[in-house]
Amino acid sequence: MQNTHNEPIQATPNAEDIALVDPVVFDCQGALRSYRFLSGGHGDQAVGSHTVKKMAFSDNRCLPVRGRAEGGQDGNFVIEDQPIDWTFRPADLQGVNDAFAVFVSGNSMLPKYKNGDLVYVHPTHSLTKNRYVLVETTEHKGFIKQFISWQEDALIVQQFNPEQEIIIPREQVLRLMLVIGSLDC
Repeated sequence: MQNTHNEPIQATPNAEDIALVDPVVFDCQGALRSYRFLSGGHGDQAVGSHTVKKMAFSDNRCLPVRGRAEGGQDGNFVIEDQPIDWTFRPADLQGVNDAFAVFVSGNSMLPKYKNGDLVYVHPTHSLTKNRYVLVETTEHKGFIKQFISWQEDALIVQQFNPEQEIIIPREQVLRLMLVIGSLDC
């Protein structure tokens, strides 16, 4: 067949290289992939009688979950050195060393994040105002908040429920990491 649109011709994978699976409903307990073989659709690649969409999650549970819920009104959790669980790695964290996920504890960020949601953390991505972040304190406690700014001697973040601006002294901040997305559990 001749390519009449002057588009590059791409090799198609062998059928043996592709595992056909049934669609799944996503939850934090066991999503296999976020995209499936579907018929039709914009930007899809035809493979035999199926259409392949880009996989947004890894095939196996290779992303460590490092947040353990802890009691308390402020919704803190402890950032663990060792994984407490494993989950599927989203495409934006493929190949990112030290990436991890944590479970949200509490409802201080409703409606954006609720208790039990799984959030994905990119440890080295740059931050911009109004993005969501995981703040790790020197005591290895974690907070999911909205980033406002760094001041000379403090970090300014926003909480939604109740709505308030929070100021954390710079010497108490161990790390500030970007939350790139979440899975509603």
